[in-house]
Amino acid sequence: MSTTKNVNLPDIGDFDSVDVIEILVKIGDLVKENDSIITLETDKATMEIPAPFSGKVTNLAIKVGDKVSHGDLILTVESDSEPAERESEPSVKTKETEPEVSPEDSTLTKDKSDKSDRSKEEISLNTEPSSHASPSIRKLARELGVSLSKISGSGQKGRILAEDLKSYVKQIVTTGNVDDEVEIIPLSRIKKISGKHLTQSWTTIPHVTQFDEVNIEQMEHFRQHQKERNIKLSPLVFIMKAVVQVLKNHPNFNASLDENGENLVIKKYFNLGIAVDTPNGLVVPVVRDVGKKSLIELAQELTETSARAREGLLKSEEMKDAGFTISSLGGIGGTQFTPIINSPQVAILGVSRIQIKAIWNGETFEPTAILPLALSYDHRVIDGAEGARFMADLNQVLRNITEMLL
Repeated sequence: MSTTKNVNLPDIGDFDSVDVIEILVKIGDLVKENDSIITLETDKATMEIPAPFSGKVTNLAIKVGDKVSHGDLILTVESDSEPAERESEPSVKTKETEPEVSPEDSTLTKDKSDKSDRSKEEISLNTEPSSHASPSIRKLARELGVSLSKISGSGQKGRILAEDLKSYVKQIVTTGNVDDEVEIIPLSRIKKISGKHLTQSWTTIPHVTQFDEVNIEQMEHFRQHQKERNIKLSPLVFIMKAVVQVLKNHPNFNASLDENGENLVIKKYFNLGIAVDTPNGLVVPVVRDVGKKSLIELAQELTETSARAREGLLKSEEMKDAGFTISSLGGIGGTQFTPIINSPQVAILGVSRIQIKAIWNGETFEPTAILPLALSYDHRVIDGAEGARFMADLNQVLRNITEMLL
């Protein structure tokens, strides 16, 4: 049969009117014998008071900030057990008759006492005296590897509470390291605009990305030959010409969805959006009628357009009406990446850095220039087989540039 029992503050030594700094239980909690129920703090130490028996907390007689003394009611529990005898529980000190001691014995006793006091002081100095926290909080902090000296307590007298420790740990998890300096930099106007557009594209378009590697040894030999004649042609201009040639045979890639997403608008012209890196973010100027321009004309236009883009001189109409986009990171690095479709377009080609790989030619391995490509497409419009055929045709054109030059 359960009974209601009071839990009173036991004898805690020569202390009176001790501050209650933490209540470790609440009404309705089930506590076990020896579970800590409250934390007290004196001028020099903190101590947790254990429950003398198990039971369910039915009433709290104190609150944080109260002062308690020996015998004061702490809480009431409903319990089925009887209090266990606690031999280790502090009791009221009583004065006892002491044996007579000689002056020498008295001196030795005093020295031992002084050493003991100094030892206690040293121990106290090594337990972060400036960080006021209960033993349970200190134990948890040690387990988490957290230094309490870095936490500002929100409790009475700057006491570090469980909430303070949890908040500190959460901040570390969120930011990586609360001790590192940070700088808040507003996003540029370009990044704010493009960020919203890219987020919408990524979340509303079912992306599929097809990867491939192209042997461009023939292209590289041609580029080197032109370079010797002081004609600089980047791989990008060859890729642009090749893309247009392939788009003519795969018109669904040079298209866009209407606003309702129910009709495909096929473009009969070949304007390519070319992603350009600028100090303020990525912009995509449009090179028009690519199929009608020579490699040299494309190279000159790209150079001029990229320069104006980096200087922020592009006009809004220069970034409209593209049917397909190319994003090239070849001049920076990387092996592959997944480009995000520039809605309402349905496809985009990502170009990575040229690599030299050992390729088997039937008799031996020879160093070969390899160009990594990544084609992202809208799966609502283009299925996997179409994507694979597009990449296969693009691979064939880039591998044999004579088809492009004729």
